[in-house]
Amino acid sequence: MKMKILLLFVAVLAMLVSCNKDKNEEVKELAPTEAKVELRNASEQINTDMTDMMNMPAFVSMDFMMQLMDNEGWKSTIHSLIFDTRRTHLHAVKEAFRPANRSANEVGDFGVYEFNFETDIFEMVESSTTMLKIIYPSDEAAYAAQQNDAEFVADNLEYLTITYEDTYWDEWSQTWVTETYEEQLPTNASVSLKVDNATLVTATYSASYTENGNPQSISANITADPYSFSMSFSGSGTAYSTMLSFKENTTEMMGYDLDVNYTSDMSDVEKVTGYYVVAPLKIDGWMNYAAINNHMVEIEDNGGEYDLVFLNTQLSMQLIHTGLNAKIGDLQFKLYHDTEYDEYAPMICVVYSDGTYEWLEDIMGEETFKFSRKR
Repeated sequence: MKMKILLLFVAVLAMLVSCNKDKNEEVKELAPTEAKVELRNASEQINTDMTDMMNMPAFVSMDFMMQLMDNEGWKSTIHSLIFDTRRTHLHAVKEAFRPANRSANEVGDFGVYEFNFETDIFEMVESSTTMLKIIYPSDEAAYAAQQNDAEFVADNLEYLTITYEDTYWDEWSQTWVTETYEEQLPTNASVSLKVDNATLVTATYSASYTENGNPQSISANITADPYSFSMSFSGSGTAYSTMLSFKENTTEMMGYDLDVNYTSDMSDVEKVTGYYVVAPLKIDGWMNYAAINNHMVEIEDNGGEYDLVFLNTQLSMQLIHTGLNAKIGDLQFKLYHDTEYDEYAPMICVVYSDGTYEWLEDIMGEETFKFSRKR
């Protein structure tokens, strides 16, 4: 059943949404007309900042490498991996960086691979047990000149082997399918990207896991001048804390500081508290994610009507413009009519001080993320 339930911010809202830990000064409330203008200005700023970042040589090079691997959808895949609060296994990460059709230019786990301009595929030129190196043209110009001027290296690779089950919805058979996997989870890695022998990206990663593959601690750091990224995750039982900081020079573009409470079986997120910001927008509030997701799944699987009153008692969120220190509006569920499929489903909107509201889809543009069905 194809549904437009939650769009763009919603995957982030549902999974990283927050209760502000910081003791900020009291924010003012914008008048509806001003709030609508400032929200669109902020949206444009976010899109501009992201476009500027993706046009950096380092990211252009990585994007071109993925295109050579026939994996042009890697950016959206990686975004979903980052914002999906379910346990991310190495299997999912590998799939993000591999061609969906398993074509001849597949790159494996270890070894040195070099792009062959005659065959237009990656070929292993050297074996390795601890390193993955990919040598390739950095962009269209290098490809036209048949120059392998870029080098992506993942070194010091260490793994923990686990066995786990994963249940997913099979659209073809319209059933839930459970499969068993044996996977290697990364516990240590160092990554670098060079173009014309100049280092554009460096990164380190370390992690520890329980016997069944749940992460106990994660630390990741990435530098791609002028951008820097750091992330940490730690805890025990069902209570964990995670922090993220993404900056351009000294200016924070994105960040969060969250406490994550999982269900007793660790299969899903129950509640998240903290703050989440994509400059200049900040989400301040809380959301009972498990209760909302369970209600969505119940109605979608068994029919009935969505209870908007119940859903809106499971969240209390404000959208704040950090540059103005001003409240744009409240985030709430309203019933959205998808005219293309003639379906109705709850979707997040921003409600202004006069009670008028707008869908985030209309403000932010075409949909990118949806509220995912999970069991």
